[in-house]
Amino acid sequence: MDVYSRLVRPLLFRLTGDQAHYLARIALRFAPLWCTVGSRSRFSSPRLATSMTRLRLANPIGLAPGLDKDGQFVRALSQLDFGYLVVGSITKNPRPGNPFPRLIRYPEEMAIANCMGLPSEGLKKAIHTLSQRPATPAVVVGSVAGSTRDELYECAEGIEPYVDAVEIGLVCPNATAEERVEELHIFTDLAESLVARRRKPLFFKLPPYFDDAGRQRAMAMLDMCLRTGVDGISIAGNTSIEEPRLSTGQGSLSGRPAMVDTLRITRDFAPRCRGKLFLRVSGGVFTGSDALELLRAGADAVELYTAFIYRGWNAAGLIARELDAAMQAAGASGLADIHGSR
Repeated sequence: MDVYSRLVRPLLFRLTGDQAHYLARIALRFAPLWCTVGSRSRFSSPRLATSMTRLRLANPIGLAPGLDKDGQFVRALSQLDFGYLVVGSITKNPRPGNPFPRLIRYPEEMAIANCMGLPSEGLKKAIHTLSQRPATPAVVVGSVAGSTRDELYECAEGIEPYVDAVEIGLVCPNATAEERVEELHIFTDLAESLVARRRKPLFFKLPPYFDDAGRQRAMAMLDMCLRTGVDGISIAGNTSIEEPRLSTGQGSLSGRPAMVDTLRITRDFAPRCRGKLFLRVSGGVFTGSDALELLRAGADAVELYTAFIYRGWNAAGLIARELDAAMQAAGASGLADIHGSR
């Protein structure tokens, strides 16, 4: 058992989820500490090297959006064996997010429920922060969110010069069929506009689905991405959950329970994406075996967040080691061998 599991996690879990999250964000401000930690435990293997469209990755393990919402911790996080980091979600205007409490742990299930509500310091602050970031070993993806075409376009345009790739996420209630049609119209118009002038890889974040109507909506978005020529998509297997301890009474469930839906959606999407869209997936990735299963199912890269809470700051390195060992045992010399076994 490592230092985090033996000493640090028990102490953090005596605090509320929100308190521990706050302390973690304070700790990540001390980049020299994490440079030291990273230098002592860094792991690399040629078996794990890959490309995300035009970007070289040391490994296919990324940090999902949510931890570094405004790009403040890129220097620290890039020392922790991630192949890439997703910063965000960045919104045009500052947003406080939902009231507290907004993080609840389920230790037995290795899961969390959150109702963050997209807290963000806004586009201008993110640009200022990211414009000063040093060169890092990890690729940085800037994830932006908004509810209108113009808002998303402005965020994507504004952040692109300061990141290695851009991800678009649309915040929409989708309560009616008319709103779903409008959502697809916004996505299509935005994709066509951004593809025409992109200088960096462009991703769209698609919603998970749990019924036929949701699947049709997600597949329509996927087909739009294929038609317009974006570089890739990202998906997550997180589900909604009723949780009276959260300030909103409900939230998004992530962690180990999400793996089954992440795998289901990956298998559904992968045949259409293969060779045309780079597929990034998240939800339930805790071990190298999880990563390998998703890569074999058709994912090109996997992302984690909740594992960072339960396995600690070296979660990406642990998963990378486990993935490398599993690939070696399977006789795979690189990820191309894994992809070829699909």
